[in-house]
Amino acid sequence: MVVKGLLKNLIFLVIFQGLLGSTVSGQVSYRIGVRILGEKVHYVVVNPMSSDLVVTPVYVPGGAPFSTMVALYRPMVAINGSFFNIKTMRPVGDVVIASNHIQKGFLRTALLLQGPFAFILTLPNDADLTGRVDAVLACGPRLLREGRVGVFPAAEGFKDKSLYRPARRSAVGVTLTGKLILAVVATPTTLTKTAQVMKTLGCWDAMNLDGGTSSALYVDGKFVVRPGRNLVTALMVLRLPTMQAAAYRPN
Repeated sequence: MVVKGLLKNLIFLVIFQGLLGSTVSGQVSYRIGVRILGEKVHYVVVNPMSSDLVVTPVYVPGGAPFSTMVALYRPMVAINGSFFNIKTMRPVGDVVIASNHIQKGFLRTALLLQGPFAFILTLPNDADLTGRVDAVLACGPRLLREGRVGVFPAAEGFKDKSLYRPARRSAVGVTLTGKLILAVVATPTTLTKTAQVMKTLGCWDAMNLDGGTSSALYVDGKFVVRPGRNLVTALMVLRLPTMQAAAYRPN
């Protein structure tokens, strides 16, 4: 049984290594237009334990073109962030940047970043996270929990039925070794299929990000996916000298 288990892990490692492609730096690699479970997928693998980069959400009050956000923060990698109210142009999930809890919302599934560690978890209700964690981006619904596919939008408070229809998807996941996977499924697909794609990419936990016309991905100086509208938040991989820009707080 031990030998069989080791063999299974070795096979998975070989497959996962085969999924790794071009490299931005020693800690960031990516693949563009890969077919996974029949879907066209662009994805980035990030090692948040690197000492020369940081992963953080960014928030532009009132929204801005994705290209403007990229020009402002100059990230190595950027993917679109959480859902937002198209009237107020404010996120509907919590946002913590540089330990400042700058936005509260009703979405409880979140990516939490603390030092070199990343987690996908359920936030406590009405908690003030200022000074308690480095960064948070709440979105959802959850796609994977401890390696198991489980997608329950209604249970997480989502009421928009369009979420159930096939659409372009963006997602973020965490592997067992602590790496972050940022992915856009370019072909219209369901949340469940997106969860299966994230699992195939090696994720142990994963959550959905805003998708459809909001899906966006920038990596290695290229706009791989351009959104069809302005965005309010994004998740970015920054080199440490540019971290101060991400700490911007709205009035």
